[in-house]
Order: sequence, then structure tokens, then C-alpha cells
Amino acid sequence: MDKKTKTQLSIGLFIIGIIMLFIPYLKSFDSIVPGISQYFSLMFYLGLLLIMIGYYLK
Repeated sequence: MDKKTKTQLSIGLFIIGIIMLFIPYLKSFDSIVPGISQYFSLMFYLGLLLIMIGYYLK
């Protein structure tokens, strides 16, 4: 993997991880489908993992 692709992957994973960290804060909105609220903790920890992977690839 060349350096440019590795950097793009790192930035992409980091941004996706940040977005997934903030998804659980959407619980307060009534428009969120009640069925996905059970996956908020999974999304939070997956977001943390993606941030760590993105930082490691930096």
C-alpha cells in the first residue's frame, strides 16, 4: 500500500469513527427509529476502534 492510499484510509477511518462516536447522542431526537437504539453501544465501541486504527495507520 503506498503512502497516499494509507493516508486516505487513515483519514477515512478516523472520520467514520468520529461520526460513530456521536451517533449515541442522537437518542434525544424522536425521529430516530426505536429499533436501532439497541445498537448505540456497539456503534460507540466500533467508532473507538476505527479511530484507533485510523490513528495507527497515520
